[in-house]
Amino acid sequence: MRRRLVVVTAAITLSCGLATFARVIVLPVSAATPGSFTLTAGALSISAPTLGVSLGSQVALTTASSMSGSLGTVTVSDQRGGTTTWTASVISTVFTPTAGPADPASNVSYSAGPIVNSGPVVTTAVPATDLTGVVTVVTGASTGISTATWAPTVSIVVPVNFAPGTYTATITSSVA
Repeated sequence: MRRRLVVVTAAITLSCGLATFARVIVLPVSAATPGSFTLTAGALSISAPTLGVSLGSQVALTTASSMSGSLGTVTVSDQRGGTTTWTASVISTVFTPTAGPADPASNVSYSAGPIVNSGPVVTTAVPATDLTGVVTVVTGASTGISTATWAPTVSIVVPVNFAPGTYTATITSSVA
């Protein structure tokens, strides 16, 4: 009987020892790996329609008149981050017909209309009534990544007795 008691005690001691040993082996081991990422500043850009738009059509008149139409969607995207400002400007060439005198850019006006802002930006529309030179039409002040979008109306005064025909010009949008 004594022999059996020694074996049972040894078995219990051995199993307790293994249990203790097993706990030591299953303790979690960890290693910390630092991670990082980099954000770089983007650019300031402007987009505007590149296909021709019509400002309307009317019968040639013996009196001065005005025509207007939408230029399409213009968007300024400021991906520079931080506190930034920008100025959107336009300039127009003369409206040249196939024959006859041209309608000068001094007769062209620009109205930005409502501006839709996305991100932390405050914008201000500046009406322009003479597009002979580069003219400010919208200003923006941002405190982060942002966009501003508008659909301007371009108007042109058609002088007295202008010849019938199609008059074309290029209206260039820029941002700085």
